[in-house]
Amino acid sequence: MNSVRVGHLRIMRPVHRRMRWLAWLVVMPSSLVAVPALADGGVVVWTGLRLDQPSAVIVSPPAPRIGEIEIAWVGARRQEASITARHVDGVEVVAGFEPGLLADEHRALLDLAIPGAWSMRLDPDGEGPAPPVVFEIIVGDAVPPWRALWPAIFAWVPLVAIGLAAAWRRTSVR
Repeated sequence: MNSVRVGHLRIMRPVHRRMRWLAWLVVMPSSLVAVPALADGGVVVWTGLRLDQPSAVIVSPPAPRIGEIEIAWVGARRQEASITARHVDGVEVVAGFEPGLLADEHRALLDLAIPGAWSMRLDPDGEGPAPPVVFEIIVGDAVPPWRALWPAIFAWVPLVAIGLAAAWRRTSVR
């Protein structure tokens, strides 16, 4: 309901139905646009003290697959810091770190092309006095093409449902 003030009286009047539907049709798509598409922050695979400072390692995406994987180091690091990924078959991938969004966050991108178990050796202080951080991740096969496209294929379904509901509502009012 909507109200109008006349002197000291408040007169209530109904909101027009079309205005309600118009507001609904504007709010719904804008809320879908506001939802971030890639909202996962990864998974913490290691935490501890490194040179007497709290540190952590975060792997993103949480369920790694063939392709690019981001390793984030949260803690102090030197310029010569690196991460080495070694597959059980002997394949080795090395990457350096670049600054992240936060003050003590540093990111490395690894392109892992073989599924299976990978042993990670992260050395944030280069050849410094502290031992490197060692952890393992399991990399899965690539996402099938049909699963990568399904959101685009079925995006029209909610729009048709909203349109049908609006058409039904309009015909039932008259």
